[in-house]
This record gives sequence, C-alpha cells and structure tokens, in this order.
Amino acid sequence: MKKNFALRIDSEVYDAIEKWAADEFRSANGQIEWILSEALKKAKRYPKQMKKLTILILMCLGLTAQAQWYNAPSHKTGLILSLHVTDTAVNLYSPLQSADPIPASQWSLSGDTLRVDCKSIGFKAVLTRRDSTLVGYWKQGILKEDITFLPADTLFSLQRPQTPQPPYAFEEQTVTADYTDSQGNPVHLEGTLTHPRTGGPFPTLVLVSGSGQQNRDEELFQHRPFLVLADYLARLGIAVLRYDDRGVGASTGPLDSADTRLFAEDAEAMFRALKGNPHVDPARLGIGGHSEGGAIAPMVAARNKDVKFVVMLAGQGCTGLDVMLQQNEALYRASGLSDRLLAVRVAAMRELLTMPAGSKQKDYKAVIDRHTAGLTKAEIDSVGLGRGSAAAMKQQLESRWMQSFLTLDPAEYLPKVKVPVLALNGAKDRQIVCQPNLQRVKALCPQADCRELPNLNHLFQHCTTGGTDEYLLIEETFAPEAMQAIVDFILEQ
Repeated sequence: MKKNFALRIDSEVYDAIEKWAADEFRSANGQIEWILSEALKKAKRYPKQMKKLTILILMCLGLTAQAQWYNAPSHKTGLILSLHVTDTAVNLYSPLQSADPIPASQWSLSGDTLRVDCKSIGFKAVLTRRDSTLVGYWKQGILKEDITFLPADTLFSLQRPQTPQPPYAFEEQTVTADYTDSQGNPVHLEGTLTHPRTGGPFPTLVLVSGSGQQNRDEELFQHRPFLVLADYLARLGIAVLRYDDRGVGASTGPLDSADTRLFAEDAEAMFRALKGNPHVDPARLGIGGHSEGGAIAPMVAARNKDVKFVVMLAGQGCTGLDVMLQQNEALYRASGLSDRLLAVRVAAMRELLTMPAGSKQKDYKAVIDRHTAGLTKAEIDSVGLGRGSAAAMKQQLESRWMQSFLTLDPAEYLPKVKVPVLALNGAKDRQIVCQPNLQRVKALCPQADCRELPNLNHLFQHCTTGGTDEYLLIEETFAPEAMQAIVDFILEQ
C-alpha cells in the first residue's frame, strides 16, 4: 500500500533526481522511492516482507511464480530479443548473436510495469503487461524502439524446415572459374554443381544472387534459398550451379569499384565454366537470378548465345532510380506510415537520389531539413530522416555500386534476349514492386512469361505485409509453388 506524504526538498536536488529518473525510465516519485529503498537495503533495514511482496506482484503479473520466457522481434536491428523472468532475476538474450544471458544489473516492478536495465550493454526497457504480452519500448544508445514481447516456452531459436540436411538427395561437384575482369582484376570464383544421382546429362540452371555479397546458398536471415532450390530441382531432374560472390567464401576479387555490370562478368565466367561438364546438357543450359541476379541473368543472355533460357526471380524491369523510389514507398507503406508522412519520405528520396555526384554532407542535410520542416522529432524518425541520416545517405548513395545501379535500365539488354524467359515476382514484394516491374519486363521482352505469385514477398516466402522485418521470423524459405513454376518452365525447354 502506498502512503502519501509531503516532502520538502531542495530544488537543485529535485532537478538532479528528475534527470536521473528520466535516464532510468522512472517517474520522479518512483526514483525517490527507489533511492530510499536502495538506502534501506544498504543499511540492512529493508523490510523482509517487501521481498514477499515483490514475489506476489510477479505472480499477479503472470511473469513467474515459475520462470517465464518472452521473445520479441526488433524491427530496427533485425534481431530477436528474449527475456527470462523469475522471481529473483531477469536476464536478457540476443539469441541470434549468442545463447549466453545478459543479466539485468537492475530491474523493478511497479504495478503492471517491469523495468529492466542491463548496464553492461547500455540496454534499458520499460514494459507493461497487456494480457499475456509485455508491451513497451527499449533503448540502447541513440536507438529507441517500441516492442512487444510474446510469451514462449523457451529461448527463441530459428526453424528452417526446408533446409536439406545430409545425406543429400543429390550429388555435388566443385566448379571454379579464374579470369581477368574488364577492369584488369584477377578474379577467382568457386561454386557447387548439384545434380541428380543417376542419369544425365541434365537441364541446368546457373543461379546468381541478389545485391550484397552472399555465399553460394544466398544465405540471409539464416535462410539458404539457393540450397533449398537446388535440392528441389535436383529431386526433379535438374542440375544447379550456385557460387560464392567475389569476396565471399572461396571466391576472391576486389569490390571497391564493382557494380552490377561487373558482377555480370562474374556470372558469365561461371556459366562458361560448365562447358564440357558431363552432367550438363548444353542444349538445356540456362541462367537465372534473384533480385540483382534477376537483372544480371538477362544481361548475360543478351550477349551469350549459349544461354538457352532465363529465369528472373524478383528481377527488375524498371530503371534503378524508379526501383529505389518504388521500394521506398512500398516499404514505408508496409510499415504503417501515414499517407502524409509517406509523401514526405518519397519526395525527399526523389531529390536525394538525384543529388549531383560530389555533393557535400551539408547539401544532403539541407534537402532533408527542407522536406522535414514542421515535423516533430518522432515524425522525422518515422520517415527515416532523423539524426545522422545525411551522413548515412551520402555514404550509401555515392558508392560506386549505387551510382551505377541508379542509372541501370533493362531497356539496354532485355530487348536483346531472344530465348524463353520466366519472370516471377511476389505480389507482396516491397523491394522490387511486382506490377510496374513485371509490366516493363513484358514490354521490353514480349516472349517473357511474367507471373505474379499471390501472398509472396521478395524472398518468395508466404507473408503478411511483405515488409523486410518479416523475413527473419518466417520459417518458410522458398514457397513450393514458386519452385515448381521454375521446374515446369525448365522441363518445357
């Protein structure tokens, strides 16, 4: 039971307590009570019945009498946060980084509110019980995020049921390519050819990964989509070559001046490496890719007459600039941003994406400040244009890869592709937005079989919103209907 009483206190002391309370996510009254409680404990005068009361509060909250796990996705970091709460301790976990606990150096309960402070990593959270969940926010450094913890039976672990496990249903063979790229750089590429155990030669698909350097499985968020696809295709009579991007795994080559066109040279080198392979049917040898790889595949097909078919998985049909603008609008809309704030984000990005090369950081900041004038700090943060965004934008947009991508236009190569093309896009893809890109693929390459797959995201997972924050928590790696569409297309060739 709380007791009311008047407290006369020096104004400067009160100001210091109020600031301390804000740092600890408490009210000033709560901070004063905590200070007094800590003083009582230090003097060994803390009432014994208070420990019993704390346990009772925990039981009423449903946080214990037995230990309880809670798991929550952090959309801003792409991590999972887990809490283990007992009547004597609270531990934080980041299970995608480590299975080791991060003990709360301080924690407290007030009513339905749990406060957690892990000073070793600068983490603080304020969470309120809502039914069986804990809802609130967490903060670390300048990062602050709303979060909802859901009750769980144990520490979070990722499930990837489609990832094949040894012994595999296919045979494997290492394939390498050594060549000098158009910039004079020596490049070594290494990959894996998977094929059925018996028969052959087989129709074969060379796979090219999306943007960002990835291994031969195109591994991301602990999904391995290219391995899953290779396994699926091998079981149905199709061989697959997948390879490590330059600078990753067993592949080497400089990245400082690399762009999409240079990566297309790598893809073509690996395509050529299959020449004469006894497991590969040269009359049914094609190339496909995902995302950026979906642009690279038709690039190679436009100039290499040995390519017999093309598979574009979420490949762009629009220019790089249009893709980036479409992506910004789709991702922020999926996050729940209002139409008013969405218009601010899109308008700002349109200007930022077309800034002249060599613009200074202050120029980027001036654009951001102009578009965000009149918005609250929370609104500015919600449109991704808060503190530090000018420096981040300048660094990202002035990279060699980005400058090249923004000017990339499929009109340069898609009309030159004369072989069969399968273009698949998920209807909820927020990175390569489905309809404008499929429509332009069809316009530039009339023989292309363009298909919109319902309820699939950019990774070809069944999803809810299509937002990137869902990728990690979805257990499915690759929708079977998308993989079967690829199989049916290849076997028709």
